[in-house]
Amino acid sequence: MYTVHTRTTSPMYEKSAFSVLRRYSDFLWLYETLQTNNPGVVVPPVPEKNTFGRFDDTFVRQRRFALEKCIQKMANHPVLGKDSDLKFFLESDTFALDMKHRKAESTHERGGLMATIGQTLAGPRFHETDEWFDRQKVYLDSLESQLRGLVKAIELVAKQRAELALVAGEFAQTISDLASSDVGAQLSQSLSGLANVERKAQELQTIQSDQDMVTILATSDEYSRLINSVRLAFSSRIRTYHQWKNSESELLRIKRTHEKNRAQGQIPTDRLSYSLQQIAEAERRASENKLEYEQVSKLVKQEVARFEQERIEDFKDALHAFLEGMITRQKDLISSWENYQQMLLSKADSGPGQTPVIRS
Repeated sequence: MYTVHTRTTSPMYEKSAFSVLRRYSDFLWLYETLQTNNPGVVVPPVPEKNTFGRFDDTFVRQRRFALEKCIQKMANHPVLGKDSDLKFFLESDTFALDMKHRKAESTHERGGLMATIGQTLAGPRFHETDEWFDRQKVYLDSLESQLRGLVKAIELVAKQRAELALVAGEFAQTISDLASSDVGAQLSQSLSGLANVERKAQELQTIQSDQDMVTILATSDEYSRLINSVRLAFSSRIRTYHQWKNSESELLRIKRTHEKNRAQGQIPTDRLSYSLQQIAEAERRASENKLEYEQVSKLVKQEVARFEQERIEDFKDALHAFLEGMITRQKDLISSWENYQQMLLSKADSGPGQTPVIRS
């Protein structure tokens, strides 16, 4: 269970601050519902389901972080932020009960997200007439491959940092045990100081490993998944194309039937107006579906531009946070080594014999 806290100034909501409890499956329902409700919109994806290790502390932290970013982007989106299902998700106190009714209605009316996506295969064959979409598909394939490679590389680096932290901790414990043995007071203090430095190194490596996961890796993973949402937006455009063409086919069928029946004298005078109304209604549907296809095509291009702009900003922020954290932790480690060096030098100056040469 996740607690979702909301603070808002939107007049859509009854309160300015409220909290609700939601399960992962609830977030998944919201994602699929927003996809269906908003053809052409790139809906921020929820993190993928993981059957194994879903209660591991690291995994829970990463999923919570990813879900938080997902909901924030939905709420800040100019279209999704006004969706009634997002409002329902964020503020309903009887969500579990209401969801059962909504799911039943959604399944009955639309057959779920996958069934809706499958509708893109129905109707006349789609021939792309806008080269922009073909170029974007090639670009997205390349970008996805690069991002997934980056995710694997960062996972490997984070794992190596965690292993290095473990080794540093074991080394610190060994040095500490040695310092507690009968080696003399001065050497014992020197070894204890070294053990403290290694513990600091362990701490910083552990922190850096976690930061690798929540900065560069989290952003790379998010956008590698977001690419699929872009593809779904492309598919929704094709779906509206089929709706348009199917409505044109239906219009043509109704006109042919009308002309055939009129030519054969099979339309009574009192039924003529009804037949003409059917033609007018079919023309209206065809016109509306054509307009929707054009609007969705335009919206998809706007959404891709938004995707690119946000990708640049998010990676810039993630890289900045990563580098700032890395620099800060390196400075902390250098400071620990310098303090340890000063301690050794002070002991050498106060003790007998020649001052040792310390190299760092």
